[in-house]
Amino acid sequence: MPIKRHASALEKEFEVERVILFSDAVFAIAITLLIIDVKFPELPDRRIETGTWELLRPVLKSFAVFAFTFVFIGRFWSTHLRLFRLLIKYDQGLINRNLLFLFFIVSFPFSAAGIGHVRGGFILPIYIYVLNLAAVTVTNFVLNRYIFYQKPWLGTEEKTPEKKFIYISSLYTAIAMGLQFLIMLIIGLAFPDMESWVGYSCLLMPVLLIGAKRLAKKYQPVEHA
Repeated sequence: MPIKRHASALEKEFEVERVILFSDAVFAIAITLLIIDVKFPELPDRRIETGTWELLRPVLKSFAVFAFTFVFIGRFWSTHLRLFRLLIKYDQGLINRNLLFLFFIVSFPFSAAGIGHVRGGFILPIYIYVLNLAAVTVTNFVLNRYIFYQKPWLGTEEKTPEKKFIYISSLYTAIAMGLQFLIMLIIGLAFPDMESWVGYSCLLMPVLLIGAKRLAKKYQPVEHA
């Protein structure tokens, strides 16, 4: 009868490190692929009546989406790193939730590229992009909840204030992005002939995210020198 061998603490630490390295690679690939579709437009050999602004407007829009998504992914990479620093063990449930979270991270090159195809009468890419943003925040919250409340023994016993702050931040951010998508959906259904309003409603997104950050800030632990 084969002897069942239990992994040592050092082996467990190495396996958690592998999960972190894999996640880091996914973040890096997603950020790198974002820039691929941001290209200068094909310019005619001779100047035509179309002005420079008209020629560059699509690429500037794509670059703005790239910049926002870059910052968004970068912020979640930072919080993901901070979260996994508190881990000492893992299980299959954590792996599954982390993979689901990473799925929506690596979906960004697709959803962000779709913004360049928005035209009058076709605003579906905006819904897909904001839904992608919301899905990242929700799956991040689910991952936090699993680690801190469903399986607390996976993490360290200390740093309770930091754990609470990370959890509350993930909750408020998920609520903010859920509200953003709900507002868009209500506007789109209530005013189907005012498609531009759906796009303009995205201006609420920074306000909601900043508001979520400020609400969570009161739970931020004081760092002692």
